[in-house]
Amino acid sequence: KIGSWWQMTLVFLFAVVFLYYPIGGWLINDIDTSDTYKPQVENNQLAFIDMMSHLINREVYHKIWTPNLPFLFPSYFLDNMPNFQLGLMSAVSKTASALGRIPLTAVSPSAQTELNEGVELLQYPGNVWLFSPQNKLLPAPSSSTQYKKGRKKLNNFNREIAAGRVILNRNADNLSIILKIAQTDLGNLLSKTDSHIRETHDSTVDFKADDIFYFNLGKLYGYKQIFNALGQDYKNTLIRYDIYASWTAMLNFLNRATNINPAIIRNGRLDSSMAPNHLITINYFASRAVNLLNGIIDKLNQNMDLRQ
Repeated sequence: KIGSWWQMTLVFLFAVVFLYYPIGGWLINDIDTSDTYKPQVENNQLAFIDMMSHLINREVYHKIWTPNLPFLFPSYFLDNMPNFQLGLMSAVSKTASALGRIPLTAVSPSAQTELNEGVELLQYPGNVWLFSPQNKLLPAPSSSTQYKKGRKKLNNFNREIAAGRVILNRNADNLSIILKIAQTDLGNLLSKTDSHIRETHDSTVDFKADDIFYFNLGKLYGYKQIFNALGQDYKNTLIRYDIYASWTAMLNFLNRATNINPAIIRNGRLDSSMAPNHLITINYFASRAVNLLNGIIDKLNQNMDLRQ
């Protein structure tokens, strides 16, 4: 029987500590690496834009965007899902940035504006809730709000393509622009992960290993989905330049990387017989994919040199 304020306080604290945060976090936690979605495009629209739109829609509309939520939310103590979402959105934002660098044969002013604004919105930091990271007292748009706006801008640009107000050549030059930016991004991911493994694999416990693993998982999954759709857009180019087999193999390694799902992430000793090192495992499949990506870009560049 609860009959005093301190007893009520203890019950409340018990409910918060043992019910609200654990159960709430468990219900919110949703790391989705499914690949069932197929781009819905018509009238020459770009499938990889539709895929980016789908990924944003899934994470900020159908789920909860967790990287920016404060302690009031039960997801505050989650770290795997927030890092996965940040990694995924980083792949989307890098691809959007690449799209903004592709020279357009023809484009209406309104379509160019939609593209430029969409690219800028998707570069927004993922950890903003209601206040600016630089000045905690200054109100700022939330990350999820900006990503929703960016998604809308990309969809508008894709509709401009369907309406014939944008002409974008699906040639080797433009494909190479997108792939080079992804190549640099993935190369940095491999380098940073390798450095972390070298510096910390002797540690008894590595509390950052799961953060790095799930950020990498999100980024690799994002690129896998985007590259799947990009292959649909540039299928004729892949066949013409005899890189379709390499493209398929690259997607296979990305798929194998994103299918790694251990219950506990370990950054074990490199010579250990018992403790696994999941960072090395995911880096192995990622590096195989990047090696194939490098070969694809080299082949595109060689053929472009021959044409010149």
